[in-house]
Amino acid sequence: MVLKRRNFIQKVGLAIPMIANPFSNIFAQSGVLDNELKSSSGKSIAFNFENLNERVWIGKDFWSIPMEDWEIGNKRLEFKGTMRNARLHLLTYVLKKDMGDFRIKSRIGILKNNNDKGSVGFSSGIKDATDPKSVKAACYFGEGLSTGISLEGKLFVADKEAELPENFDFSDFTLELGVSPKNGDYECTLIAVDKDDRKAELAYRHAGEIEGLVALEQNMNEKEGSTFWSRSIALDGTKVEYVPDNSFGPILWTMYTLSKGKLKLTAQLPPVSNRDSQKVELQFFKKGKWVKEEKGEIDPVSYSTIFSIENWDSAQDTPYRLVYSIDKEKHYYKGAIRQEPNDRPLRFGGLTCQEWAGYPYRPLVENLEKSNPDMLYFSGDQLYEGNGGYPIKRQPEDSAILNYLGKWYMFGWAFGNIMRDRPTICTPDDHDVYQGNLWGEGGEGISFEAWEKVRDAHGGLVQTPNMVNVVFRTQCGHLPDPYDPSPLPSGITNWFTQMVYGKVSFAIVSDRLFKSGPEMLRSGEGRIDHLTAPAKPEELDSNDLDFFGNRQMEFLNGWIEDWQGANMKVLLSQTLFSNVGTHHGPKKQFLFGDLDSGGWPKSKRDEVIRTIRKASVFHINGDQHLPFMVQYSVDEVRDGGWTFCTPAISTGYPRWGQPDSVNVPFTDRPEHGLPNTGSYRDGFGNTNYIYAVGNPTDDFDLEKNRYLKAQKKASGFGIVTFDTGARTIKMEAIRFLADLDVDSEDNTYPGWPLTIGQDDNDGRRALGYLPRLQLKESNQVVKIINEETNEMVKSLRVKGKEFVPEVYSLAKYTLIIGEGQNEKVIKSIAISTDPKEVMEV
Repeated sequence: MVLKRRNFIQKVGLAIPMIANPFSNIFAQSGVLDNELKSSSGKSIAFNFENLNERVWIGKDFWSIPMEDWEIGNKRLEFKGTMRNARLHLLTYVLKKDMGDFRIKSRIGILKNNNDKGSVGFSSGIKDATDPKSVKAACYFGEGLSTGISLEGKLFVADKEAELPENFDFSDFTLELGVSPKNGDYECTLIAVDKDDRKAELAYRHAGEIEGLVALEQNMNEKEGSTFWSRSIALDGTKVEYVPDNSFGPILWTMYTLSKGKLKLTAQLPPVSNRDSQKVELQFFKKGKWVKEEKGEIDPVSYSTIFSIENWDSAQDTPYRLVYSIDKEKHYYKGAIRQEPNDRPLRFGGLTCQEWAGYPYRPLVENLEKSNPDMLYFSGDQLYEGNGGYPIKRQPEDSAILNYLGKWYMFGWAFGNIMRDRPTICTPDDHDVYQGNLWGEGGEGISFEAWEKVRDAHGGLVQTPNMVNVVFRTQCGHLPDPYDPSPLPSGITNWFTQMVYGKVSFAIVSDRLFKSGPEMLRSGEGRIDHLTAPAKPEELDSNDLDFFGNRQMEFLNGWIEDWQGANMKVLLSQTLFSNVGTHHGPKKQFLFGDLDSGGWPKSKRDEVIRTIRKASVFHINGDQHLPFMVQYSVDEVRDGGWTFCTPAISTGYPRWGQPDSVNVPFTDRPEHGLPNTGSYRDGFGNTNYIYAVGNPTDDFDLEKNRYLKAQKKASGFGIVTFDTGARTIKMEAIRFLADLDVDSEDNTYPGWPLTIGQDDNDGRRALGYLPRLQLKESNQVVKIINEETNEMVKSLRVKGKEFVPEVYSLAKYTLIIGEGQNEKVIKSIAISTDPKEVMEV
């Protein structure tokens, strides 16, 4: 899809929306805000930090970056980080486009002097060039007019400087910026006054508009500079407008699931103080009023509250709200528990991989809202290590957890509005636990020292079990109760489980946590996970290797037989069980195989596919940064089920699936004739029928606009429609910049959409048929068991009243028809040679 730049700019808009509301007292004394007061220049607001409890989260009107480097302590705001251009953004009071005046004032002092290096000041009119409408984009990508003071003894506005008085006292001073219009430009005056009334002033003429956010900024010209505190920030003027919808918190967002009458809901909060309220109340709107359901404790490490409610009536929409009191103010967060779609097709949104270059993904989020899926699945990499523009902290543990939370909150800020009123499944992948690749080896750890030597080419988890559990709790705490709640030997919790919703049964698993590392197969240094030369498949496999692990395989074997409340089955995991990517990285390097893929260990991978095809299970995943539709093969070509690897929300590390460019042999190209499609054999010996792939363009790196670049890097999301009556599955891959108001092929990737039948997820060729079943009741569960091997051959809820059982070897078979107490068992059934033979059951 080619989107012209002018049309794109019209699409994302040019202005930050404003809502005018009354302002509050510039001399607030009893909390963050006080009452309204008019100043000579218009409306005014002041924030006083002296009476807040000590905590990392500053308040709903602010957003700090990096979050963990800012905190309330010693009755003031303190910055303790080393990052350059660290900012505390004021979200709810913004500078509008209209000509007018404004004034910013703050009382500031030095906190820690680092070799007389460092600066502090204001950034005004912060907005993002790609998405000027977005406050979220402004926080992470926006630029404004820089004004401040440096320990080198200077005032500065943009590139203009003035000397400070000799012996200026940085321990406690006031910094004030006044801006007023003049002849189409702005006259800026920056004044610094220390506690002994030593004063400096600098005037500057600014050409152009000053529109957007304002922020207190530290280390404006250097990193690892000195740090400063602030007791208050005041803003007033005719350019200032109040936008309450820009606030974020104290309840940041919610996620919920509903399965078999049990509702689970997570409320995510920011790092509040242990002296702030530790309880969140959940209410439902019933019979015309809000009714308290229960109060939940805030977990003091993950700052999340999890509610669990039995016997939920899913036959209707039910509004809910969460209530939390902080800073002498009661806050509400509203959402709705949707009616379960049992009598119509289920629309499923599949999303993966959120590299921050496309943040906050506004065109994609708007398209997702237009698509209005009944439920969402975020399959992994809800964050990357570089998200937010600042590095990760691996240790100590408490700093690492806060660092993770700051990046995790970006995800909720982007998608929270759509998650509040539909079930959301979320599963962590490698980057969520700060690893470029993850072979979890059953939760075993690897020391920081050992990891430094091998980086992401070795098995084990580098972060502590406590931090990993924070990741699992925040992302998976609202999932249905785990199949096996007992922790791993390391103390890491399990979350693999099943969910039944809209007559679809989902198995939610980790294809990373139990997997063996590449060092079990290959020795050497560097990227032993990259196959830069071909290898024999048997060299890349061993019975000693793990893929899903014994616990998850036990779960999977039980799940395929459990059809309670379901007509169809779907496996949800992080990546697809093939190596279909061919080229990697900014240099587009060709690899014969990538051990980060799910294509190995082949014997254990094959076992999973053989298991799930028995129940005609469809597979949804992500991770590859490319959309794929693939049919698996195990013993014969295309004898497995289908998988849909959804596009990355925002692609970072580029990949391509272009086997034709490196002369990989293929057969069975689909009728559409698209390149790089058909049956190919990957480096691990798997034959993969690639029906479609969405590749990036090769010129994406030349694009400066972040959203256009995301489009060129094959970003987007997936929509899957499960028609549980007709038993069909429709797959769509929506581009990042699709225009869903127009019915156009350009909205999707080549080869999409595709509709398959439920039975297409078992590609085995039958050796014979058992007698045709004539059922007294429609849509019964039928199980076929090989009496010689005692193996479950097939487990399916059939469609209608007739079913012809397929079998794949010469044997006698047992049929189990029905569920629970209504099961009927028929033994010693042989292959029929009469196509008209019927068994009435």
